[in-house]
Amino acid sequence: MTSAILYYSPQLASWKTQLDTLLLTCGQAVEWQAVQSIDQSPVLSVALLAEKDIKASDWPLLASRKTIVIVDEWSLERSVTWIQRGAANCFARDDEHLAAWIISELSSFTLNPSNQTENDVLQVIIDAIPVPIFFKDHLHIYRGCNTAFCQSLGFSREKVIGHSVYDVAPKHLADTYYKADCQLLAKGGTQCYEAEVRFSDGSLHEMEFNKAVFTKSNGTALGQVGVMLDVTERNQLIRQLDKATRTDPLTGTSNRREFNLIIHDEFDKRKHSEKKLSLMTLDVDFFKKINDKFGHGGGDQALQLIANWLQSQLRSSDTLFRVGGEEFYILMRDTDIQNALKTAERLCKGMATHTFLINQQSVHITLSAGVIELYQTQ
Repeated sequence: MTSAILYYSPQLASWKTQLDTLLLTCGQAVEWQAVQSIDQSPVLSVALLAEKDIKASDWPLLASRKTIVIVDEWSLERSVTWIQRGAANCFARDDEHLAAWIISELSSFTLNPSNQTENDVLQVIIDAIPVPIFFKDHLHIYRGCNTAFCQSLGFSREKVIGHSVYDVAPKHLADTYYKADCQLLAKGGTQCYEAEVRFSDGSLHEMEFNKAVFTKSNGTALGQVGVMLDVTERNQLIRQLDKATRTDPLTGTSNRREFNLIIHDEFDKRKHSEKKLSLMTLDVDFFKKINDKFGHGGGDQALQLIANWLQSQLRSSDTLFRVGGEEFYILMRDTDIQNALKTAERLCKGMATHTFLINQQSVHITLSAGVIELYQTQ
């Protein structure tokens, strides 16, 4: 931070001249820089903001700057409210004490922690832990972190300490973290959840956050400490395993388990809807003859060809399932019994006239079909 720079919001443009004159009288020269919103001022800088210029979305950033809220009419209640939101102080426009505060701040705005030796030892210890660790104060400002945390985000420790989560993460991700932080501080105790984190290389990782509130002796929350575990690979494996349990390995279509899961969701969607839902069952005629002629390898190839052909004939809203050896289901959304019957007739005629090639031999296959309109029983 350049200590002689003061940042100010639009409604203070004309008022700052009066304050500047007062500061010069006291021997304090400053440089003024206008900002449209608080995020345009550097972290740890002194920012003078008119109360009317502050939006609710600015509140999470107040404590990461030395924010002074300027009000038209000062009151203790209003001042305390802004301080609780993270402002360093609150002054009326005509309060000359503001000049004294600024002079004091610009001359002493340094970090001088006590027990520095103990702090250094603690930093060495947490830096040795290979997973990201951080801690924030009750205003959501980072007050410490380890090397793994900095390496993951791609920021130096100086770019983290004293900053808000909105300074180190994209807004849509920071909104998620800030909401969780607020819930934890309000509730106390511990918290565990998963959220995406953008790493220094631009990649998104699924992280498990394990956090806890630390308090004063009287129980008042001082802040929170958190550990981040990268669960990206674990979650990908879980999704792959789940998909495998829902997919027929031979044809790649959905299987009976997937049908049982989907059908309940479809019924729930239609509790208050007039849209129809129909189901078609399909059996391959004389499939044993295919196995006898071409062997089980040829039979497997026939099932793959049949599934691919059926899939090519369906709408994007239809779902094909292989539910048995040579038995298939087709779930047809927004389809009544009459249209389902027409689709079944079209598929059976199309299959009968289509020529499949198995082991370099032309094969004709026929289907038997049945359709039903589905209703949920109470």
